[in-house]
Amino acid sequence: MKNQKLFLLLLLVLPWLTVPLMGRKAFKRFLPTAIFMCTFTKALDLYGEKKNWWEFYKGIGPFNSMNFMNFGPYLVTSLWILKMTYGKFLMFIISNTVLHTVFIFGAIKLVKEFKIFSLVNLTKIKYLGVNFLRALILYAFQYITETSFSRKWFIK
Repeated sequence: MKNQKLFLLLLLVLPWLTVPLMGRKAFKRFLPTAIFMCTFTKALDLYGEKKNWWEFYKGIGPFNSMNFMNFGPYLVTSLWILKMTYGKFLMFIISNTVLHTVFIFGAIKLVKEFKIFSLVNLTKIKYLGVNFLRALILYAFQYITETSFSRKWFIK
């Protein structure tokens, strides 16, 4: 149990240590989209739990284990993927697909072992499809943000 709590804390903190390398301008540019996706992902997590697609384990305090994944690696990875590939849609799709494939067919054993989450009534291929749709939504939301006049407020 101690290993799980330490792992959750590291999962939350370590990705954020890379954010200063991103630069302030890129961080401000992509943060609204990353926050939107974390909110969308949390809603999807709740829906998926009701449909018994996956199971989340107890985390620390009032937070379930998936909150640490959502606000750690998922949020920071969204920022980095957008910074490196936004404006190059094909590269964005390829990068996301490779990243999600490696996670689903490799690292998912690790998250189950550390009691973060496990797939219940959702196959790995269907979970890859869910993640692909989330990637499309991520890109679309950033596109909308970039083309709207409100983007100027975030970049100042």
